[in-house]
Amino acid sequence: MQNTNTTYFLSKQGRSLCPLNEFQTDTFEIRSSQAPSLPATYLRKNENLWGDFIYTILFLIIFAFIRLRGKDLLSNLLHILIKRKKSEIILNEGIASNLICYILALALSFSAISIGITFITWNVFFSPSTFYIFTGLFFYHFFLLLLIRILGWTFNSKGTADEFIVNLWTYNIFLGLFISPFIISIFFVQAFAVIPLLKIVIFSSLIFIIVKIIREVEILFSHRVSILYMFLYLCGFEIMPLLVLYKMVA
Repeated sequence: MQNTNTTYFLSKQGRSLCPLNEFQTDTFEIRSSQAPSLPATYLRKNENLWGDFIYTILFLIIFAFIRLRGKDLLSNLLHILIKRKKSEIILNEGIASNLICYILALALSFSAISIGITFITWNVFFSPSTFYIFTGLFFYHFFLLLLIRILGWTFNSKGTADEFIVNLWTYNIFLGLFISPFIISIFFVQAFAVIPLLKIVIFSSLIFIIVKIIREVEILFSHRVSILYMFLYLCGFEIMPLLVLYKMVA
C-alpha cells in the first residue's frame, strides 16, 4: 500500500509491517508465531473423500468374502497365471459351481480399472463415465465368452475354447486386482504422489496385457489353431479395443 512518502507491507491479518520510506530498502524476515510441531502429512483436497472411503471398505469386504467362500478361487487362478498347465484345476471343477465368486472378483477388478481410466481421462474419481466404462467392460467380457464358445463349437475345438475361457477369466480378474492397491492409494495420498502412482498403474497394466496376449498365442499354438484365425482374433478382439481405449484416454 503506497502513500506519498511511505510504503507499508500488510500481513494477512491486516496489520502493517516494516514501514519503509521512499527509495529506502531493508532486509527483514518474518517468522511464524506458532510453536514448532512434529512433521505431519496432510491429505490433498478431495471432494469425494467419503465416497472413496466407502468404496475402499466395500472393496475389502467383498474381497474378504471371496477369500472365505471362493473355494481357493484366487489361489487356483494365481497358479494358472504363473503356469498354464494348472488350468485343468478350473476345467475339472467348472466355473458355474463358483460363478458368484467369479463375478464378484470380476466386479472388483473392473471397478478398479474403471476408476483408474476415469481419473486418467477426466481427473475425477467418480462420474457417470465410471459406470459406463464398468458396464462396458462387463459386456465385453461376456461377449468374448459367448464368442469363444461359438467358435469352439463351430470348429469342433471345445478343449481350446475351455482353456481360452479360463485364461480370459484369470487375466481379467487379476488385471484389476493387481493395480487396485495403487488405484485406492490415489484417494488418500498427497498430490505429489499421484503421478508416480499413475505411472505404476499404467506400466503394470501394459506389462499384464502383453503377458495376457502372449499366453493366448501360446494356447492357440499348442492347439494348432490356424495362424490366420489367430491373427484375426487377436487383432479384432485384443489389439483393437486397446487402440480404442488409448484414443479415448488421449
